[in-house]
Amino acid sequence: MLHATHPRRSTSVRFTLPRCALAALLACLPGCGAPAEPPQDDTGSSTAGPATTGVLTTSSTGDDSTAAPTTTAAVTGSTDDTSTGDTSTGDTSTTGPTGCTKNVVLMGYWPPTNEMLRPWSTDPTKNPEGWIGADWKGHGYDVHAFFPEFPPDGDPTNDDIGDDGAVGSPDHDLRVDYQATSADFWRLVDTYQPVILVTTSRGGDIGWELEALEGGHGMGNPGDPAMDWASDNYEAVHFPTQATIEPRSWDAITTYRQGNTLPSQLPLPAIAAATEPLGLTSVVVDQGTSGNFLSGFLGLHGLYYNQQAPHNVAAGHIHVGFGLPVADASALIEATLDAVLQAHPAAEVECP
Repeated sequence: MLHATHPRRSTSVRFTLPRCALAALLACLPGCGAPAEPPQDDTGSSTAGPATTGVLTTSSTGDDSTAAPTTTAAVTGSTDDTSTGDTSTGDTSTTGPTGCTKNVVLMGYWPPTNEMLRPWSTDPTKNPEGWIGADWKGHGYDVHAFFPEFPPDGDPTNDDIGDDGAVGSPDHDLRVDYQATSADFWRLVDTYQPVILVTTSRGGDIGWELEALEGGHGMGNPGDPAMDWASDNYEAVHFPTQATIEPRSWDAITTYRQGNTLPSQLPLPAIAAATEPLGLTSVVVDQGTSGNFLSGFLGLHGLYYNQQAPHNVAAGHIHVGFGLPVADASALIEATLDAVLQAHPAAEVECP
């Protein structure tokens, strides 16, 4: 298994958590098709840019990787994903006084993000204790969560990259793969029409990191936008090529690149104010992006959807430290969600 780390350089003191082998690998894979731009991904590294300030803000300069891109394999696949998606438990949705259901969608990737989102899944195999999302806390929203599973033990750190245990089972949503993420993302948002969308992923030596920007990669790459992104080292095509991702995904990564970014549409100061007093970890409003690996890819999708869907009033990405205990991550996402929904009362949000 390959291992690589890209230390984050920050102007502020960070809460440091223990590393694990695959977390470093998931952060970046130099020599496996890294783009001309230094990989800035799930170690929490980011591209510089202005941010809304909260409890603490950081400024990053990226890393020193100079690995050149490798040639992608010939594209013969389709954009279809084999995921079966989540199945309903039969729980009824909330129909508000306006006669419509207003959905919130949460998305995650590696642990602890998938574990902290589990109570909002309607799939009884993933959440046997039952869906808690109907009119969550009386806010007037139904909350749904989608995330991958990592067989056989739920721990991606003891599986080789490329195995289902590291990338995610094809039987569940949002495998850590550009093609699967693109297909699943659009299927899910087209189905649920979320008025609020929060994407999450695992980062490195961070705590609860609220990303202020997404996109803007490829500053050193005047050519193929697919090469703005770090290789996922999975299956035949390692990059988000035009032929293998959904057209809207391609539009997102070709429009918001080379310094053109989208700002988070989450109430970042309110989230920071709600989560920092819990005292569980550092809470940071990062001045950059989620990077140019799968975290940034998913995060950019959320903000692009916000741009394209008039009914969507809030979207943004949160990086979660890989060493954060599930119980702590669960408390933080609940406080975050509470803050977001309080900032957008359901009665003031139009139907999709």
